[in-house]
Amino acid sequence: MNINYIFVIICFIPLVLYLIKLRGFKLTVKKMVVIAMFSGLSFILGKITFIQYPQGGGISLLPSLPILLIGLIYSPVEGMTAGLIAGVLSLFGGYIIHPIQLFLDYIIPPMILGVSGILGSNSRKKIFLGCLIVVFLKCWVHVISGVVYFSAYAKGFNMGPWLYSIIYNFSSEGVEGLLSSIVATILPIEKIKKEANKNNQISA
Repeated sequence: MNINYIFVIICFIPLVLYLIKLRGFKLTVKKMVVIAMFSGLSFILGKITFIQYPQGGGISLLPSLPILLIGLIYSPVEGMTAGLIAGVLSLFGGYIIHPIQLFLDYIIPPMILGVSGILGSNSRKKIFLGCLIVVFLKCWVHVISGVVYFSAYAKGFNMGPWLYSIIYNFSSEGVEGLLSSIVATILPIEKIKKEANKNNQISA
């Protein structure tokens, strides 16, 4: 088996873990509303582009931030759910050449952002490092997609597919994710978290 396809299989691990965690999980009405709002906000921010690359993509107005916040405010399941919804919304106007590429570029990356609270949210250092970790993992999923499905673009720049995909994705998704992580770190997450988790007794 081609080693690139082994990397593709590894990329699906977060999705499998999410589906396992989702069994028996219940969302409150309030959480559903917040998740829907933040997912929609992520989609809208993604449409506001500062830098547009010729091959598509670029740097947008912090679409990662709302998903990072949901992951910090709630648990990974809520965060990944928000990422899933945002990813599905981003399919409108997306560039899809293969069903697997659809997952690697539009579904799994934003879902990974939802695990931003992996280190906790009780200090700015934990928030920043947690956000950086998920942004880094998100970018690598995009990199693998680029290597497998968009390697032809690398020839025009006299680069190998790995180098091209790394530069392309970390200079766009990586920069946007870093900026979103910085903003998330500045915000009073613990206060927002306490407010968001009030009155969550009524489940959907």
